[in-house]
Amino acid sequence: MPAYVGLIIALLAVSWASIFIRWCGDTPALVISFYRMFWSTLLLLGYQLIRDPKKLHLKNFNKQTKLYIGIAGIFLALHFGTWIASVQMTTISHSLILESTHPVFALILSPIFLKEKGSWNAFLAAFLTMIGIVIIGGQDFRLSDGRFTGDLLALASALFVTFYLLIARHQRLKIDIIPYLILVYASATITLFILVLAFQYPIWQYPPQVHGMMLLLALVPTGIGHSLINWAARKVPVYKVNFIILGEPIIASILAYLFFAEQPYGLFYVGAALIIPGIALALMNRPLRKPAAP
Repeated sequence: MPAYVGLIIALLAVSWASIFIRWCGDTPALVISFYRMFWSTLLLLGYQLIRDPKKLHLKNFNKQTKLYIGIAGIFLALHFGTWIASVQMTTISHSLILESTHPVFALILSPIFLKEKGSWNAFLAAFLTMIGIVIIGGQDFRLSDGRFTGDLLALASALFVTFYLLIARHQRLKIDIIPYLILVYASATITLFILVLAFQYPIWQYPPQVHGMMLLLALVPTGIGHSLINWAARKVPVYKVNFIILGEPIIASILAYLFFAEQPYGLFYVGAALIIPGIALALMNRPLRKPAAP
């Protein structure tokens, strides 16, 4: 299969995530996140056990790698927990466009964590994106229906996934991708299980259709979508992969309109017209490594 065909299939798959979440009704976001990670872990674990179970032995990883994997799983758990809560509280278009700002957060944080020095367009990307965020979030600030909180949760999810991806950039070249994802997903599953218990949410007592939607979240957006994204990223430049995946807010917004008659409102398009170029600039940025200290 050509890489770009795989990417189109991946884009369609991940765009269904917010729809499946809405079909889970008022199920707590942490519960939905837990089952998404639980089924995703089992799915990849079954694949790896058939393919090469020896690569899953923990003795293959040193203490530092195990620590990074554990922290990455915690950030991934927090990302899904906040983003799914955001989808439940604000419009799908708002949630996804704000969550998609994570490349800009990565650009801002890379000089600190990866010792990379961004070019001039890094500052322009951050400037455009932040103005767009203020415009979109600002129009919801005066509302009392929880949409502004949903916007803030979407931004929090973007920050959490940025930290997750920064760790992934540091570790993925050292570990095969499937064993890495299995261990990160397992760490996220454990983290979310602890949070579900801490908030005293029921674990199992949900309608069968809700359990079906949570399983579909693991099979379609994660199993098909994210797997094809990782596969394509090894065949075409990563920035091209990221550009194509930027289509998720558009496709998901169309699906939201078809299924829920939900559409963007107010100054959303003005904010999005600033955020999308900001993200594009962040994706095109080619940071330079800072020279090592003498």
